[in-house]
Amino acid sequence: MSRRSDAGSNRNLRPKKLSRLYIKEEFELDKPSPSRPSMRWLFSLLPIAVFCSSLVLAIAVTVQDSRPKSSVPDMTKSEAFRWAVNRAMSAAELTQIAQSREEWTTVADWWQEAVEFMEAVPRTHPKYDVAQQKVEEYQNNLSYAMGKADTQAADASPNLWSLGSRRIDLIRTQGEPTHTTRYDALCQEVLNYGGSTVELNNGIIVGYEDIDRNLRAIAGDEPVSTALVGDGYSWTIGSTRSDVFAIQGTPDRVTRYDSLRRETLYYGNSTIDLVEDKVAGYNNLGNNLRVAIATIPSGSEDEAVGFWTIGTERNDVFRIQGTPTQVNLENSLCKEILHYGNSVIELRNGFVSGYNNLSGNLQVRVR
Repeated sequence: MSRRSDAGSNRNLRPKKLSRLYIKEEFELDKPSPSRPSMRWLFSLLPIAVFCSSLVLAIAVTVQDSRPKSSVPDMTKSEAFRWAVNRAMSAAELTQIAQSREEWTTVADWWQEAVEFMEAVPRTHPKYDVAQQKVEEYQNNLSYAMGKADTQAADASPNLWSLGSRRIDLIRTQGEPTHTTRYDALCQEVLNYGGSTVELNNGIIVGYEDIDRNLRAIAGDEPVSTALVGDGYSWTIGSTRSDVFAIQGTPDRVTRYDSLRRETLYYGNSTIDLVEDKVAGYNNLGNNLRVAIATIPSGSEDEAVGFWTIGTERNDVFRIQGTPTQVNLENSLCKEILHYGNSVIELRNGFVSGYNNLSGNLQVRVR
């Protein structure tokens, strides 16, 4: 009995002790600590902290902007001397043949770039002293080129190429590439000139990377040079809209397809197709178009024997076969169709992929 009574007594006392302990802890939690800062005081300091952070950031940006900036990044200074020499060589070569204002302006730009690269050659470079001497020499050449640019007319520039130029323009001005890679399924071709690359799509330049500073490229669309024919001038594939009007005269009719950026000019029964204001094709049905296809010597075996075959480059076809009576560019199908009377030659990515000698006038030989 006594043991049961003691248990009951314990049960009666236990809730009271827990209750007092709970009340004591709750009271101590609710009591503010004298060492802990008030949250209201912290919130009052927040705008001041934001303002100070903004002020420090603005000062840092101002100091950064006020520092003199080099035109040549630090990471490229190790290549500065080589790039300066390459660019100077291009400028010197173009100086020998430059005629138009655009060409002389390009020469000046290249000398300016060569000067900046030479100035960026670090003191630790083994040819630092040579670089310092070249700076003065290049600056004199720059002044000469700028003077020539001020006195020349703004004519076509056959010694330069740009985005939109044809493969023939690249080869004529840049020379044969050191390496070529073709992707016929994608209608693409990549030409390497040392470390620099030029990308073509269906025989038209669409991009380039002048890593070695040796490409004769200029920004924007440069007019294609016209070929002298008889007592006047002619236009060609790639000529601008203004060149066509200047040579061919006012068309009888014009049809525009703005969504496709295409335009068709009608001269009697003949037509000229423009894409982005450049000649992409034509049909000389009325035999009244003053069109001529410029070519360059290639020294290929096919050219020497006077025939072309499957895989022959576009330029050699024109050299052997002459100017087509009709040209159709079909970018969606990655093809260009050349018509010689009723005969046709199909080009893919600028190289012969097929033909139909219906008129028996094609100088073709399959081997």
